[in-house]
Amino acid sequence: MKKMFMGTLVAVGLIGLSACGGGGDPRAELVKACLAEDGSTQTECDCMADAAVEQLDDDLLKILVDAAKSGDQSEEAMAAMMGELTPDQMSQFMGFAMAAGMQCGMS
Repeated sequence: MKKMFMGTLVAVGLIGLSACGGGGDPRAELVKACLAEDGSTQTECDCMADAAVEQLDDDLLKILVDAAKSGDQSEEAMAAMMGELTPDQMSQFMGFAMAAGMQCGMS
């Protein structure tokens, strides 16, 4: 998840800038996916998931959770995800990514 999150931040920078199915808890799903990444800490993952839940609307939160759960964190997958966002969603996601990156110390 951290790799996907940071990969998305890179994609956001390059482009000018990444609820789960089955009724699960989006925050818990994001934390779980984040912790599955090597080098991710509980604190970073909790912070990132809290920021996502607080700052993203339900549709965009679902997109992020689905991307995290897919396991495909390639640059191509991130670019495809970003390419499917509306301009409003892209703006919202960019704000979230920048704020969460700074708040949560994701590097």
